[in-house]
This record gives sequence, structure tokens and C-alpha cells, in this order.
Amino acid sequence: MTISTILTLALGVLLLLFGRRAFWIFVAAVGFIAGLTFATTVMHGQSELVILLVAIAASIIGAFLAIMLEGVAILIAGFLAGGYLATALAVYLGMTIASGNWVIYIIGGIIGLILVAAIFDWAIIILSVLVGTEIIMTFLRSSVSTYYWLVFLALVVVGLVVQAGIWHRRYPAQRTWTRSQQS
Repeated sequence: MTISTILTLALGVLLLLFGRRAFWIFVAAVGFIAGLTFATTVMHGQSELVILLVAIAASIIGAFLAIMLEGVAILIAGFLAGGYLATALAVYLGMTIASGNWVIYIIGGIIGLILVAAIFDWAIIILSVLVGTEIIMTFLRSSVSTYYWLVFLALVVVGLVVQAGIWHRRYPAQRTWTRSQQS
């Protein structure tokens, strides 16, 4: 396993379990994945270190944006996560478009952006769980090929339960009603 593989897998686990807890991790991780994808696509002859440095720079920019410009950063992260998920799904299903996967990426990105804008908390939880699960599944794909969707769904359920539980503990629901006492 290479360093970028280990970092990517660790980011997948962080996203799966804690993507909403510290949304800047989500933004930084999505920036890292986008930077890694971009660097490996564009910089064919470069060493792994150069590609890793580009990905780390993208994650630092994402984390900085998340801290300084929260609203803009989360919309960008929603776009990047939606595009990544749509492209991963299209590749898994064997779909190809003559103009390339950029069309699928843009459509998925727009859907991710709209989700984040409409339902911020749940969108971050859902997108971070799905991106984290997809990252983990890229490493498990060959060993669990028969049970791919079962493992995928199990990871999604675990991620949703963990993140919703953390979110619920941090922001508990306030009761607006009380039991009437009988005399």
C-alpha cells in the first residue's frame, strides 16, 4: 500500500463516521479526493509525491475555505461530492458518454449542491457517508465482489447511525409538549 492509498482509506473512514461532526473534515477530504483525482488524471508522468502534494494542497485549501467562508465552502464540497458520487456510480454501472464523464460529474455536482443548499445537516451526513463508503469500497471491491451491495449498504447504515447519533447528542430535540399531570 502506498502513502496516498493509506491516506485515502483513512479519509474514507473519517468521512463515513465523522463527516458532519466537523464539516471542515468533509470539505478538506472532498478537496483531497478532488485534488488526487485531478492530479492523477492530468499529471500522468509525475511521481506519487507530486500527486500527493497536489491533493494535500487541495485539502488545505478546502479546510481553509471551510473555516473562513463556511457557506461557499460547503456548497463547493456538495458539488464536488455529488460529482464524485455520480461519476463513481456511472463507472460502476458501465455508463459512458461520448463527451466523457464530465457531463455526469456536473449533473451529480449540481444535485449535490442543491441538496446541501436545501437540507444542510442531513445533506452533509448523507454525502459524507456515501463518499466515505465509496472510498472504502474501492479498496474492498475485489475482496467482496459477490456481496458488494450488501457491504455497501451495511457501511451506509453504520455511517448514518453513527453520524445521526452524534448529531442528535450534540443538538438534542427540544420537547414542545409535556404530559398533563392527573390529580
